[in-house]
Amino acid sequence: MTEKVLQMAAEVETLMDFVPAPEARAFLKARCNLPATELSTYVGFAKTLKGSEDALRAARVSFPVVKALVSSDDDARREILERMEIGAQLDTKDVASIRRRLAAAKLTAAEASTAENRRIVAAAARKQAKEAISGYEAKISAFIEELRLHFRKGQANGVVVQTGLRHQAGRLLEEFELLFGGEQPPLASLRPASPQYRIAHAHKVLGDVATGRLLEIGPMQTSALQAFAGRARVSFDPRPRKPVADLASLSFRPRVLELCAGAGGLALGLERAGFEHVALIEFNKHAAATLRRNRPDWNVVEEDVRKVDFTSYRNRVDLLAGGLPCTPFTTVGEKKGKRDENDLLMEGVRAVREVKPKAFVFENVEGLLHARHADYVATLLRGLSKAGYQTEIHRINTRDYGVAQDRSRIMIVGFRKDAAGIFRMPPKFPEMARNMGDVLADLMGASGWNGAEDWVRMMRKRPEFDRLGNPIGVGALSDTIRGYQGSPKEGEARRALENGVSYAPPAKVAPTNDEASREGFVPGLTNRMRARLQDFPDDWEFVGGMGSVADQIGNAVAPAVGQAMGLALVSALKEWEIDWHAMMERSIGLARRRIVSPPPIMADIAHFSELEDAD
Repeated sequence: MTEKVLQMAAEVETLMDFVPAPEARAFLKARCNLPATELSTYVGFAKTLKGSEDALRAARVSFPVVKALVSSDDDARREILERMEIGAQLDTKDVASIRRRLAAAKLTAAEASTAENRRIVAAAARKQAKEAISGYEAKISAFIEELRLHFRKGQANGVVVQTGLRHQAGRLLEEFELLFGGEQPPLASLRPASPQYRIAHAHKVLGDVATGRLLEIGPMQTSALQAFAGRARVSFDPRPRKPVADLASLSFRPRVLELCAGAGGLALGLERAGFEHVALIEFNKHAAATLRRNRPDWNVVEEDVRKVDFTSYRNRVDLLAGGLPCTPFTTVGEKKGKRDENDLLMEGVRAVREVKPKAFVFENVEGLLHARHADYVATLLRGLSKAGYQTEIHRINTRDYGVAQDRSRIMIVGFRKDAAGIFRMPPKFPEMARNMGDVLADLMGASGWNGAEDWVRMMRKRPEFDRLGNPIGVGALSDTIRGYQGSPKEGEARRALENGVSYAPPAKVAPTNDEASREGFVPGLTNRMRARLQDFPDDWEFVGGMGSVADQIGNAVAPAVGQAMGLALVSALKEWEIDWHAMMERSIGLARRRIVSPPPIMADIAHFSELEDAD
């Protein structure tokens, strides 16, 4: 492992000798999939550890130790390397201990007082985490009670795991791993009476239920969850046990209340970003059914936003979010603005005023910023300011987050003035760009259309331009996916020919050879194709007829955009640093990064492994 770390550091140094540092960083991130945290370590190696390779080899250091050394100050690094040179093998705990000792020796009286204050803050954070874990124990207990109800109905030997139970176990498992970590030691290696055994056993039971490995839950599995939640004793250990909440100290998930949740695009993105939904409010019966179908454990409130008393959610929510209706302001609609009966932006202001969340985010169309709506926007911002919030309006485009669609929207973001954090919009990821052909290749050929492969190749090669005519890359992007259209709007028929696809009306099935033989044929988009272009996963089920489903898809926020905004909001709310590449790559289904030997920068440089093979 040490040799690979040193080899990679040498390769990065060689690369930076040939090209400017910004280009080298961009290449290593985009083409070599090197995370930002690892990249900074390898870049800093030449400045801090060059010449110390022999000492590092002798100590057989791991990458985390190298990372800690690069980030250490000169005094700490010098002492650590001196110890390694005389044969000491140090881990990250040893490095941290040396750094703390040397730092404490330099403190003045005032600085020592500051350090004490930090310890007090840390203690408060541990208390908060303890409360969060206690709340999680209560959720486990509620799950156990549901199982008990089944037992009372005569299923004494076990409860068959159906879809609802799997979803519940899956959500409990996600929260479990946020609190206690996803890696647990094998049960056989742990003492049965130990707290670590209870944690690992509960993790295994939840994992088995969530993944379908366990088809029936019996008394043994229930007992494991009871022991974890502090509701039962291990039969052979009569001693009083410490609550699980006293055994861990990781943070809890921020809570969100969502308005006009629709088919769940924004909700999916916020879920990926780590938020837990207190409730999702949606008036449309088909959209509400879609939410329940895919997430049976979500609290879906089928109600008109204008009739909801939001005061019941006060002090229960970190974030208020929503994709409030855009039809009053869209450039292809009637443009009635505040006179439109579908305008709910002021209801959003009322919700902010009554809920008093730490932050809010509302998505809408760029048409809201048109000059004709200037007075309305000014009124909106004044209302939010009077409610106690600092508000910003930002633009965001799906194409910058691995979605093959040119869909530009605005995000109205606000933070409570007494708790305002430093909010920054999420970075853009041009290296994640995808084209419409690759995204829809399998769906376009699903009905045997012989021209599907040619269409995909055409989509890959087509250049794309922004609205000002500036080139933005190669690879066709979908036009903005909208709601149901019985016929194309003005200009859409022309764009259909340019884009190589027809947007309206939605196609019932994928193209066939018979259909393609007709003059003027242009392949149409089915609702499943439109959903994929909106970044919905293929297993997301929509409830309703063709028109209703098309509306749900077209009105949704792309989950990748929701995730990016959610992570940016979490970063500001929690003051966390986000590993953006690691988080966002999951949302577009990229393969997990594999650890492989780094390729040589120059062809005539051989790896150590190759030299060893030659021997």
